[in-house]
Amino acid sequence: MVDAQILSLQPFLQQTAEAVATVLQLDVTIADCQLTRVAGTGKYSALVGDKLPSSSAFAEVIRTNMPYIIVDPQNNIACKRCEAREHCRETCHTAYPLSTNGQSFGVLALIGFTEEQRHRMATHSKEYLAFIEQMAKLIESAARNIHITRELRESRDQLKGVVEAVGEGIMAIDNKGKVICCNKAALEILELENTNLIGKHLRDIIPNAPILEVLKTLAPYDHKEVSIPLISKSIRYVTAATPLYGQGRIIGAVELLKRFEDATRFAYQISDSQPSRAIDHILGTSAPLQETKKLVLRTAAGSSTVLLRGESGTGKELFARAIHYHSQRRSGPFIAVNCAAIPEDLLDSELFGYDEGAFTGARKGGKPGKFELADGGTLFLDEVADCSLRLQAKLLRALDFGEIQRVGGTQTMTPDVRIIGATNKPLEDLIKHGEFREDLYYRLSVIPIYIPPLRERKTDIIPLFQSFLIKHSDPMQETGPTLSKNVCNILENYNWPGNVRELENTAQYVLHTYSGGKIESRHLPPRIRNHFTGGEPLGLKIKNTPDSTVTVSEWEREAIAEGLKHLGNTAGAKEILAEQLGMSRSTIYRKIKKYKLDK
Repeated sequence: MVDAQILSLQPFLQQTAEAVATVLQLDVTIADCQLTRVAGTGKYSALVGDKLPSSSAFAEVIRTNMPYIIVDPQNNIACKRCEAREHCRETCHTAYPLSTNGQSFGVLALIGFTEEQRHRMATHSKEYLAFIEQMAKLIESAARNIHITRELRESRDQLKGVVEAVGEGIMAIDNKGKVICCNKAALEILELENTNLIGKHLRDIIPNAPILEVLKTLAPYDHKEVSIPLISKSIRYVTAATPLYGQGRIIGAVELLKRFEDATRFAYQISDSQPSRAIDHILGTSAPLQETKKLVLRTAAGSSTVLLRGESGTGKELFARAIHYHSQRRSGPFIAVNCAAIPEDLLDSELFGYDEGAFTGARKGGKPGKFELADGGTLFLDEVADCSLRLQAKLLRALDFGEIQRVGGTQTMTPDVRIIGATNKPLEDLIKHGEFREDLYYRLSVIPIYIPPLRERKTDIIPLFQSFLIKHSDPMQETGPTLSKNVCNILENYNWPGNVRELENTAQYVLHTYSGGKIESRHLPPRIRNHFTGGEPLGLKIKNTPDSTVTVSEWEREAIAEGLKHLGNTAGAKEILAEQLGMSRSTIYRKIKKYKLDK
C-alpha cells in the first residue's frame, strides 16, 4: 500500500490512537512505510507529518516486518544507533508492523515516558503485545476495506468509461426493474438526455419496455424493433436483451439499443452486393453518352426527384447508382426495387413495410419497408410504370409530403429519401389510357434523363464488347480475344434491341463458341449472324422499329408476336425469343400475357 492510500485512513488512525492511549495510559504513534508520522497522541499529536529517523526502531520493524519491544533504552542496540537518542525521553517502546498481503505499509507503537509506564510494559509485555496485535489487525482490516473499495471504485469508473465509449445504447436493470446502468447513447436514443434514470423504475419511464418482460420470461431476445409513441412522433429503435444471473438466480437484465435508422442502414450495407460506383465506371465515349453523363453529374448535386427514361438493357440502374455516388447522400444506403418483379399484393408491403398482425403470415414485430431502409440515402424504383394505380397514389403522397405508413399501421413516418425512378415504357401513352397517374408523372419527372440506346452510340459498341470479353474470360488475362473486321462491322450495324445487356450476353456466347485465333462471324449468335447473311432474322420481319412513329409498346408487341410466329409457342421457343430480345425469361412470359399473345 502506498502513502496516498494510508492517508485516506488518517482520521480513522488518529481516532484509534486516541482510544488506545486512553485505555492503556500510554502514548500512541503511527507511521507509514516511509517513516512519516500519520497519527499520534500526547506530544506526538503536534508532530504528525514529521519524518522519523531512518535509524530508529520504527525502521527496524518495517525492514523485518516483526514486532520490536524496548524496555531498557540505555542498553538497547536500536536505541544506541538511533540518531535522535540524545533528545529521546522515551522509557519504553512496543512497535508492531502494519501490513496487507505480506507488504508492510506502516508501524503502530505504544510509547511510555515514565518509570511506572516502563515497569508496566516490562511486566506485562506479552499482554501489551497481544493487545497491539489486535489493534494492528483492526487497522489492517480497515486498510483492506479501503483498498477494496478503491479498487471497486476504479473498476466501476473503468466499466463506466467502457460503457460510455460504446456507440450503441446500453441499459441494465435489477430484478425489481430499477435502472442500475444507462449510458449517454441510450439516453439520446430514448430522447431522455436530461433525465437521470439510475435508481428509477423503468416501467415509470417506459411502461412497455420489452426488457421488463425478460425479468418475467427469462427469455433473451435479439433484433427486436420497438416503437414508443409520443405526442407528435414516435421513438423507434432496435434492441437485444438478455437476463443477468448471480449465484444461480436472476438478478436483472441488460439490453443493447441501436437507432432504427442506424440498424437498418448497417443491415443494408453488409447485405448490398452491388455498391454505388462513379460515373467513370460507365464505359463509353460517344457524344450522346457523354451528354447524359454530364447531366447525371449536375443532377447528383441536388436533391430533386429523377426519372431515368430508356429502353430495357441500357443500364438505368448504373446511372441511378452513379447519381447516388456523386451526391451528398453517398454515405447513406442505396436501395433498389424492381417494381415489375414483385407481385402487386407484395409490392405495397415491400415498399412501405408492415406492422405485426397486418396480414396472415406477417412477421412478428413487423418489417420495415424500402422507404425506411433508404432513410438518409436513395431509393431507386426501377420499372416504376408497372405499379398499380392504388400503389401510385401512395407513392404520390410519399413524394408530395414525405410521409409513409406501414401496411396495417397507423403511425406516420417521414424518412429522408431521394427518389430515382426508371422506366422503359411510354408514360405519356399510359397516361392517355388511364394506366398511369398524370400527377405522379409530373412529380417523378422533375429531372428526366434519357439514356441513349446502343444503336445511338455505335462508337461505344466495340470497346464495350471487348470489355465484356475481358470481364467474362480468364481472370488472369488482361486482354480479350481479337475481333475480325467482319465481326466489328456486324456488331456495329446490328440494331441491339436488348442494348448493353444483349451485348454482354453476346460476349459470353462468343466465349463459349470461340476456340482460338480471331473471333469470326461464325462465333456470333445465329440471330445476329443471320441478320447479315441472308437468313430470316427476327428483326427483318418487323416493319416498324422503336425509333419510327410507332410507340415502343406497339413495336415490342409486334416483335414478340413475330418471334412466336417463327419460333413457336413452346417453353424452349420462348426462352430463345427472350434471349434474342435481351429480356429475362420471366419478363417475356409477363409481356406475352400482357399483350394477350398467349392465346
